Amino acid sequence: MKRLIWVILLGLSFSAFGAPMTNDDVIKMVKGGLSEATVIQAIEGAEPGFDTSPDGLVKLKQGGVSDAVIQRILARQSGAVAAASCKDCGTITAIREIDKPGQASGVGAVAGGVIGGVIGRQIGGKDHRTAGTVVGAVGGAVAGHMIEKKAREGKTWEISVRFDDGSSRVFTQETHPSWSVGTRVRLVNGALAPLQ
Repeated sequence: MKRLIWVILLGLSFSAFGAPMTNDDVIKMVKGGLSEATVIQAIEGAEPGFDTSPDGLVKLKQGGVSDAVIQRILARQSGAVAAASCKDCGTITAIREIDKPGQASGVGAVAGGVIGGVIGRQIGGKDHRTAGTVVGAVGGAVAGHMIEKKAREGKTWEISVRFDDGSSRVFTQETHPSWSVGTRVRLVNGALAPLQ
């Protein structure tokens, strides 16, 4: 909680006083234990004043700054003017893996009920065929329903993107994304594509 307050105050101080964020500010945040996503968010919200010379980049790396954050600094510094004109461009701020529950269509329950009924009739013998059929059908239907749901389970990924105009959106896809937090992307025909 203290870290979040610190980032908010830091962002407010940069925006309120018009002071550009520098390499030293980023190193201070990283050494303060802030997450990569939080540092990137602070970089996006501040006026860029970074030193992207070879010496400046080496200083960032020696200060413990990750490659993803350094790449975002480079993109922010060089594209500060260009980014404002690209309304469909943004930066990935978070990626979450979500377990997608299986949806049963009823086919598994019907098939399981039929198979369970046949087996129950055989097990029930000639004196208890009706009871065996009913118990087998109910048990088979429940088992078939659960098996079908399990077979249809999967995963989806939620990708949070903060666009250059300040808006944010969450995109869902069925395949594992090839990007990471900090990757610059563009919205093309409703889908995310890497920014070239």
